Amino acid sequence: MAEQITETIEIKGLPQGTREALERIGHGKTVEEYARMVLEAKVLAEKPFSEILAPIRRSFKESGMSEHELDAIVERAREDFYHKTQLEDDE
Repeated sequence: MAEQITETIEIKGLPQGTREALERIGHGKTVEEYARMVLEAKVLAEKPFSEILAPIRRSFKESGMSEHELDAIVERAREDFYHKTQLEDDE
């Protein structure tokens, strides 16, 4: 696997209270983790869908799994989830 090059960004001039607000809405993530998640999502949203899926398609092809096998796995997971939610609703 190729080594990933990373960058560091420093943000200055945010209004007072920004860090605290991010801590409240960060769902248990650090401010840095939450900011990274938001930035990555924004960058990803700018990419064409085919580019986003390219690594997944490549990995699927390399796995040797057939579409039928994948369909069976997804269907089994869907049924398991359905049965689990039905049990929770019955409680």
